[in-house]
Amino acid sequence: MNKQLRTLAAICLFATLATGNAQAATAPVKAVKPMAAKKWSAKQAVSTETTATVSTSLQSVDSYTIYYGQPSATAIRTLSSYEMVVLEPRLWSAEQLLALKQSGVKVLGYLSILEQHESSELLRSAVDGDYLTVSGQRDFRTEWNSWSMNINSLHYRSLLIGDLERQIVQKGLDGVFLDTVGNVDDGIWPASISDVQRDGVVSFLSELSVKYPNLSLMQNWGLGALKDRTAPYIDGILWEDFNPTVVTKDAWSCNRMAELDKLETTGLAVFTVKIGATAKVQTSFTNLNRQHGYVGQIIKKSYDVL
Repeated sequence: MNKQLRTLAAICLFATLATGNAQAATAPVKAVKPMAAKKWSAKQAVSTETTATVSTSLQSVDSYTIYYGQPSATAIRTLSSYEMVVLEPRLWSAEQLLALKQSGVKVLGYLSILEQHESSELLRSAVDGDYLTVSGQRDFRTEWNSWSMNINSLHYRSLLIGDLERQIVQKGLDGVFLDTVGNVDDGIWPASISDVQRDGVVSFLSELSVKYPNLSLMQNWGLGALKDRTAPYIDGILWEDFNPTVVTKDAWSCNRMAELDKLETTGLAVFTVKIGATAKVQTSFTNLNRQHGYVGQIIKKSYDVL
């Protein structure tokens, strides 16, 4: 499912002027990244029986985009100009993905963790305990037409693993884009439920990092308490709606930026995205990302078009 951008506040620092090069459809931002110390993660604790290891680091990525639209020859040509792309793998055949990967692009597949759209194939196999309940009722998010899911259900986890195997591992993708995990930090549930869900997300990401040591793991949101606990298990994090015209006066966001800057030095790659921007906003966006060593991307209209 496509997560709608939420309005945040961030950055107290005023960005200096620079110009960013916008492509016909999108405008990637090349970051100046801080030197990172070698990061110890759960992936390094994998059994020595693993004979071939692949670097899952995303810190060398300087350009990326997100595209949840239909595959086509034109889409493959456009996406081939990026170092990394996030796709909806359920729309793509293994052959189409191979054609994209052969151009040298790192491909991450979308996987929603804490929500499932009401049309999701996965729900056909879900049982009662897989749904998150609040006050005894299943939690349905009308804004997204999706069900909140119980990440502490072992059965639900097995469904996620099965989907990941079919759509990401078997199609030869390089990693997983973990969407909706940030729900635990968004205050949409009572604190007691969010705390239990947060514990479950940390446990699940720890499981993924050990089970799939050669897959890059990129977390969407969870900029509050979650990121500090998942950092040992993930390679990247995305800050959606990174809007410099909105977020220049907010202390909460300044604190999150400072925390992310520190996590960068341990090996975590930070990505940002904004949909739509004037030339002036693009300049501020470019400079904020360069200042902090983040990799930014301006999407022209939506994740569904290039």
